[in-house]
Amino acid sequence: MKRKLKSQHLADVVIALILLVFAAMVLLPFLNAIAISFISEDEYLANKLTFIPKRPTLSAYEAIFQQDWVLPGYKNSIILSALAWVYGLLLNTLAAYAITKRFPGRKIVYLIFLIPMFFSGGLIPTYLLIVKELRLKDSFAALVLPGGVNTFYILIMSSFFGDIPPSLGESARIDGANEFRILWRIILPIAKPILATVSLFIIVGMWNEWFGALLYLTKAKNWPLQLHLRRIINLFAVSTMDNSSQSLARQKVYADGIRMASVIVTMLPIMMVYPFLQKYFAKGIMIGAVKG
Repeated sequence: MKRKLKSQHLADVVIALILLVFAAMVLLPFLNAIAISFISEDEYLANKLTFIPKRPTLSAYEAIFQQDWVLPGYKNSIILSALAWVYGLLLNTLAAYAITKRFPGRKIVYLIFLIPMFFSGGLIPTYLLIVKELRLKDSFAALVLPGGVNTFYILIMSSFFGDIPPSLGESARIDGANEFRILWRIILPIAKPILATVSLFIIVGMWNEWFGALLYLTKAKNWPLQLHLRRIINLFAVSTMDNSSQSLARQKVYADGIRMASVIVTMLPIMMVYPFLQKYFAKGIMIGAVKG
């Protein structure tokens, strides 16, 4: 028994060390990026791998916030994330709740939801559909509408809804409540963990969206923050430098400082939101993983 406990303790220590190494691999580059955004070029050239600035400066952030794209970029990203959250949460919740019920053709409907998880129409057909057929170019709908239904979200939400005792809905149905009222009054208040989990997935996914914006948004005034970040990362590529990029390049701030400050600026809102949803997030992931 003692040998078994000792071997189990050793295994726990090994697992903890492995997790600690992985945590360091994730955390240290992030801390280095924060430090680079706060140091001067001389300090950066002296030691590129730094975690605590010796003489912190806000020059990189001042250069970023002097640009005319920052506030519009924030506004566009917030609007896109809010629209995607409301639209996606509504569709996925209704679909997940529906497939937990027994009705004729349920397996066919489930299969229709499942197929897009493994197969897609491809980039070019999708582009032609959105631009030529739906005529959504240069509109936020081009980014929000195609991603409204997500099979993964439906699966984990339906798993949660399926674990709720049917007696709750049956008692409300006896009192005259319809399915929408049961969902709104009974199911959703219980489903806060999974709703918060899916909400975080949707918001983070849309906040990090840049490729769709690159394809469908040609006007810079409609660009989300991440697309501007992509432009800043390629800041000193002379062939792609526009007027805004040139104004940044002329400032006495080194390129890596600008890039790291841009990364922090774009990440900050999500970093502020996550702590409020974290307690629901872990619970929601575990609930969605219990049942296949």
